[in-house]
Amino acid sequence: MLIEVLWSELDDGADPLWSGQYCLYAYLHARRDWLLYLGRANFASVRHRLGGAHKDQLFADISRRYGTDEVRVLHGELLLEDGRRRTSELLADVESLLIMRLLPFGNIQSRKSRIARPGLRVHCVGDWPFKRFRFHDVG
Repeated sequence: MLIEVLWSELDDGADPLWSGQYCLYAYLHARRDWLLYLGRANFASVRHRLGGAHKDQLFADISRRYGTDEVRVLHGELLLEDGRRRTSELLADVESLLIMRLLPFGNIQSRKSRIARPGLRVHCVGDWPFKRFRFHDVG
């Protein structure tokens, strides 16, 4: 199964992608292409996932480690093959594969082990700023 993730940088606070759900999101360093955190927005919007007490420690750690209180935000839309449905499970599988392969600073879960989905292939396109953009779950 091939899934493309179309990444879009959210520059404008009015961008409609801020209210996206059933998508991925990523936090990047404010001035460098460093992946700081990768998550999924299932039942809450990307904007909602950025704020709130659940992210206080993450942003404190980012500030301490990287000397910045700002991040850039990417929205990741899953582009599926015909006949495939976007589900919470599929979103979690794509998220965990990317976390395991890229090891973002702020992610703790899925760094060493995850539930495999053999045959899953993920290609990151659009505003994805990294040289590595293809990922394959070999199980």
